[in-house]
Amino acid sequence: MPSVSPIDRVGKYVSPKEWNQLISNPDTVVIDVRNDYETRIGKFKRAVDPCTTAFREFPSWVDERFKLNELNDQLEPAGSTQSTEEQVEKTENKIPRVAMYCTGGIRCEKASSLLLSKGFKEVYHLQGGILKYLEEVPKDESLWEGECFVFDKRVSVEHGLVQGAYKLCYGCKQPVSDADMEAPEWEYGVSCPYCCSSKSEEEKERARARQRQFERWGIIGGPDKGRKPTKTRETEERNPKQMSSSI
Repeated sequence: MPSVSPIDRVGKYVSPKEWNQLISNPDTVVIDVRNDYETRIGKFKRAVDPCTTAFREFPSWVDERFKLNELNDQLEPAGSTQSTEEQVEKTENKIPRVAMYCTGGIRCEKASSLLLSKGFKEVYHLQGGILKYLEEVPKDESLWEGECFVFDKRVSVEHGLVQGAYKLCYGCKQPVSDADMEAPEWEYGVSCPYCCSSKSEEEKERARARQRQFERWGIIGGPDKGRKPTKTRETEERNPKQMSSSI
C-alpha cells in the first residue's frame, strides 16, 4: 500500500442524505471498498465490486480497472506535437469521478488518498459509511440492496441498524444465509459452502474437536447466538451414573 496519509489528503465527504444524488449520476463510478465476503450480502445499486479478499489488493485493482499505466504512457507519445499541459488535460478527462464507500468510512479514507495520489481529481466517499446511511436514510428512499456485514455479534444489519438474518461460519468467519446452512457443505462450527473445499480433512477434524470441547464447556452458538447447550449424547454415554443420579 503506498505511503499516503489519509489524514492529510482524503476525498470529499458526502452526507448520507446527499449520497443518492451522487451515485445516481451515470458519470459517477461507484466503488465498494470492502472485501468479497462483505459485498456478497449487500451493496449499493450500480456499485462496482473489486472482488478483493484483503484491502492490500485494492491498489493493483485500481491500476487494472482504470488502466492508469496506459494513461500515463499517453503523456509522452512519440512524435506528439501537443504540449505537456494539453496531454495532461486530455488524460485527466479520461479519469472518471469516483464515489466510494465502506462499512464505517475508515477504509475509504485510505482508498481516497490512494486515488488522489494516482491522479484522480474528483473523489468522494460516504461520510460515516454504510452504517450511517442505514441509520439515517429511510428504507423507501434507500439505494442500498441487501444487508451490511458487521464485525460484531450481530453479523449483519439492515435499515435502522436492525440485526439481519445472516449467521457466522466458525470455519472461515464469513456470513452465511439460511440457504447456505441447508447446503451439504455446511457443518456447524466446521465449514460452509465458501470454505469447505479449501479445508483439508485434518483441518475439519480439528474444528470438530474444538466444537466438541465448546459443547462440553457449555459454550454453544457464539457471536450470532449464545444459546446454552443441552447435555450431549456423548456426555450422557460417558457419565451414565452421574446422569441417573441427577434425575
